[in-house]
Amino acid sequence: MKIHLFLFSVLLLSVACSPSKRLECLISHHPELMTKDTLTFRDTIIMPATKADTAILINSLTDTVYLAKDNLQITLKRIHDTLYVHGKCKGDTIYIERKIPVEKIKLVKSDKLDNLITKLPWLIIGLISLIILTIFLVHKFKS
Repeated sequence: MKIHLFLFSVLLLSVACSPSKRLECLISHHPELMTKDTLTFRDTIIMPATKADTAILINSLTDTVYLAKDNLQITLKRIHDTLYVHGKCKGDTIYIERKIPVEKIKLVKSDKLDNLITKLPWLIIGLISLIILTIFLVHKFKS
């Protein structure tokens, strides 16, 4: 008796599907459960410093000289016997926004009738196995 019950339970457990297989089967039968969504990633890129160089004869420098390249600005001033150099580099930051499409599962709550219909085969199998078990036990105790 115990061996039959054990074999029956092992048979039920071996027939059951894994959750991933059940999900794959469900999505293949009902593709409307998959919805498309978009993930947004924001990334920041900081540009490196800008450099510029040039050569100017000191004798030809009578006024202020401005050098500009991209974000780099340099000012050269000659006042009497002193050369003043002033430079600045503007910081630059680039923001990149990437949108990646993904699929996600839409959860739909089923009503009680659908729930009963999906469980109906298992209920019938359970009732048939209980009837067979009671018939078996009645014959066992009568003899």
